[in-house]
Amino acid sequence: MASPPGSTNAGAASGSRIGRPPQWTVSRSRKLVRLYLYSTLSIEKIIKVLEDDGFSPRKNSAQKTIHKMLDNDPRYLRPESRVEMSKRLKSLAMSPNRRKKRPSKHQYTALGYDPKEVIKIPGEWGLLKPEATSLSGKSVKTEDSASLDYATSPDTLHSGYLTFPPRHHDIKDPREESCLAEIHDIKRRVSNCSTQFAMQLSSLVKEFTISICSDDRSSGRRPSAALSEGSEPADMQNVDIATEPYEPFPDPGFALPGDFLTAHTRSCADFPGQQHGEGDCWCSIAKHTSAAPDSWLLTAGELSDRARHVLRQPLPAHLGWRDSFGNTPLHLFAALDGYQERLLGMVRGSGRGELATVNSAGQTFLHVLNLEWFNDLSYPSSPLKQLLALIMEICPGLVYETDAYGRTFFHRAYSLIRDRSLLAGLVSLFDPTLVSRDAFGFNPVPDTDTEGQSPYIPPRRIGSLSPQVEDIARANPRGKPKSVASEGSLLAYHARLVQVIHSSYTNPSIEDADGRNGLHCLAEAILDQQAMDRHVRSSSFPSSASRPNLKRKLELNDPAPSTPIGTATAKTPSSSPPAPSGPLSSSSGSSPAEGILPARLRHLYALLEPSVSVSVSHYDCCGYTPLMAFIEHIPDEQDDKAKTLQAILETLVRAGASGDEAVSSRRRRLLEARNRRGETPLLMAARLGRKVALATLLEGGANVHARDADGRGLLEVLDAEVGGARARAEVGLYARLEACRALLTGRREWGVGYVHHGEPAIVREWRMR
Repeated sequence: MASPPGSTNAGAASGSRIGRPPQWTVSRSRKLVRLYLYSTLSIEKIIKVLEDDGFSPRKNSAQKTIHKMLDNDPRYLRPESRVEMSKRLKSLAMSPNRRKKRPSKHQYTALGYDPKEVIKIPGEWGLLKPEATSLSGKSVKTEDSASLDYATSPDTLHSGYLTFPPRHHDIKDPREESCLAEIHDIKRRVSNCSTQFAMQLSSLVKEFTISICSDDRSSGRRPSAALSEGSEPADMQNVDIATEPYEPFPDPGFALPGDFLTAHTRSCADFPGQQHGEGDCWCSIAKHTSAAPDSWLLTAGELSDRARHVLRQPLPAHLGWRDSFGNTPLHLFAALDGYQERLLGMVRGSGRGELATVNSAGQTFLHVLNLEWFNDLSYPSSPLKQLLALIMEICPGLVYETDAYGRTFFHRAYSLIRDRSLLAGLVSLFDPTLVSRDAFGFNPVPDTDTEGQSPYIPPRRIGSLSPQVEDIARANPRGKPKSVASEGSLLAYHARLVQVIHSSYTNPSIEDADGRNGLHCLAEAILDQQAMDRHVRSSSFPSSASRPNLKRKLELNDPAPSTPIGTATAKTPSSSPPAPSGPLSSSSGSSPAEGILPARLRHLYALLEPSVSVSVSHYDCCGYTPLMAFIEHIPDEQDDKAKTLQAILETLVRAGASGDEAVSSRRRRLLEARNRRGETPLLMAARLGRKVALATLLEGGANVHARDADGRGLLEVLDAEVGGARARAEVGLYARLEACRALLTGRREWGVGYVHHGEPAIVREWRMR
């Protein structure tokens, strides 16, 4: 059918589709998603709400659109009741950047809040007062993420809040008149609909939209300067790297529990870029963490009664005591000045278990050693050398333990010791092959000569700028071809990935030029020629180009015979047991009947076999672990009815553990590992809109209070991405981000929200669970 007059030439000139315009525009699709995820309406009634003079779709059309955006069988994402619907809407209404205009007092009433408790800010959205009272009678506060109380059903609330005031001729605000008209129109379209329910639907359709001309909030992060190995901030350029140890002023965005023990020594006045009073500066960290239960220090840095008791008589039983963040007395006296002899005595009287205790960020007491420990290393009897000798005798593996960013004791030593010969003397006592790259792409014990290298400066912000080292590193990610114009280059790229996978069976520590091991490569590699053909063909027809003709569409759907990629020659078992012990087959791929994801799972089992044991905690040069790589490269639409993607992620999380305690510790470390954005895998899944990964990690016990280096929690990340350029351009991504939000604020009490009950975010994030 020909397109309407005047539209054909314009469409052809712009490269858009020619023919009948689509029924489901981007705006309608977004509204469809919101009504599907945040309301209990049936598909038929959703269509009724969205109908207008020129738009009256069929149920089948709406269902296909939903499945295209949210993948197959998305019914589990829907609210099960009106209570859950109201719960999701309240969380949505609390977001500081989701509404496009200030709600009216009637809309606040519909969402469950007393309009008298709303602060009216000119030109901005209304916010709840610091001590507002919801209609359920609970006191709520307006600080960031935690749980809301939704115990009261909207149908049981006081009737005065459920009735909409009748029209009066003295209403002068045109917006109020428009709101009234919208509510009555929805009540007319949706039969047996209460006024409050209609107001909630009106808010979903009208208030939570994305403006095409809105500001780009795709990341919600400020412009940044990149800090990486070999780069130094201005205040470090004139430091004499061959003299005394020097520690640069650290960034509070990367603060870990070990840093809380010395937060009182860092003043915002010493570093002008700190945003004092915003809650994330060092002054705030010192205040909040010292007020936590069982703190070792008081606000001004004095030892608490508990700490003085340990200091007077450090018994072995006392070494098992912890503060709220998992710091032991060993952490405390390692971090403070003037306790070297005391700490050496405590180590001599400790067992392996006490020495190996880590805090909630995986830090041992060696991670937090004070600067004075790194003085006088030229003397054989220096305190640090005495300490390391004791460690070698009691618990030699302690120096290889990694924190949440993959850093060991050697990473800290390298950042402080300027004399590389002294550093080499320390390293020579241990096995350098057990020290690996951290999240910032730095390995302190390289195989090559380190004389010409600059000192490693831990990443931090410059002024008010957030670190985004990976944004430059990933400008042309890992040498991957930027387009499919060169099909041979793309084929060669994935062939190299497959070759690394194959080589990992005989050499588990092998990595490519970008630091990826076999598991990283398995996450990204296209495993057979059939999948490669689909990838190239789909990339050849972007959505803005003309549609392929019917013959070409049939060719795209025709399953061509699987052809091997790469030169791998090892063999796998002919069957596909749950955990095969052999390496990849010569095709390194799957049969057409098996599918790509089951093939990845089969190969994942093989790479994690004890006889192979490729590391699941290895960081590549961009700061990603294998779990993060699978989250990045495998979107939800690749999952199948057997939930193979979920099985892959669960297999990675529990890999290599044995025994209940080991399983718990291993799972926690993998789930809470951070990349150079400060993101855990859960935060990364939220940013990318990976709802399968998000649900799997939540069920696995991931920390829902984790925040990135900019202090953003899960909802802040999601809401920033929803309003960003990527979500505006790709409605499928928008739908997946909204689905992730629905999972977080749905029927399960994950404790995520924009309202909390007084506990500071830094405490919630790192508190022992």
